[in-house]
Amino acid sequence: MLSYLVLFIFAFLIGTLSVASYFDARTREVPDFISYLLIIGGLLLNLFLSISTGSASSLEFLPLSVTVLFGFSYLMYVSGQWAGGDVKLMLGLAMLFTAIDLSNPFSFANLFFNILIFGGLYGLVGTIIFGIIKFKELRKFLYFYDIGILIGGVAIILLILYLLPVPVNYLAASAIALLVLMRYIYVVAENLMFVNVSINKLTEGDWLAHDVVDDNGKTIVTKRNTGLVQEDIDKLRKSTVKSVLVKMGMPFVPGILIGTIITLFFGNPLLHLFLSNVFI
Repeated sequence: MLSYLVLFIFAFLIGTLSVASYFDARTREVPDFISYLLIIGGLLLNLFLSISTGSASSLEFLPLSVTVLFGFSYLMYVSGQWAGGDVKLMLGLAMLFTAIDLSNPFSFANLFFNILIFGGLYGLVGTIIFGIIKFKELRKFLYFYDIGILIGGVAIILLILYLLPVPVNYLAASAIALLVLMRYIYVVAENLMFVNVSINKLTEGDWLAHDVVDDNGKTIVTKRNTGLVQEDIDKLRKSTVKSVLVKMGMPFVPGILIGTIITLFFGNPLLHLFLSNVFI
């Protein structure tokens, strides 16, 4: 049976990430106080957990957890895939998910895997839905061969499911489906996920679609993978530019929330499914 402290930790994690998800979806920015609450609160709760159990084992793998969770998220940040708020939240999660045992609800390995898989699925589904909503605009960027890719992909998937044994067929079919969808996702991301934003409404971390130049062709601000910094925004506000084209990424904090909930309550369900089919 879970202790009251563990239940409180569950509630703290889900509640904090839910609030962060709301801000991320609403404003595309997570307030710093939420990230710092998760970082400081996570570390303190881990210390309380160690005291209550009389063991420091929950802190033993803290450096490794930080290396894996924070390190990966920072790489995603510098490559322009994640925002800074996502990185801070992952550091907060690294304060609590410090177990290396896969049967432990606080296993950082399970969390890492679930955020990659289920968070990725969230982003995939979100992009597909966005493309469906914007289909009138999307079809201008689709070509005849896209129909061939879709039909061919579906045919290959059906053959794989019929011919290959379980669970290899599911894994192979999922890989083919992802490859087919990558074309669709690429078209949506490169053509539809941009919006003109007034200079006065820009915030740190916003991703420019391209370098901003003045009327004479002189570069005012250069596009960065990590997004705008305050210095860039100040330059733009002093210029004659009224608005800039900004790339809209899918808010990923809800994906982190989904991965966290699955880890807390189900551990690593895909791994368990795979092992149960292999050793059945």
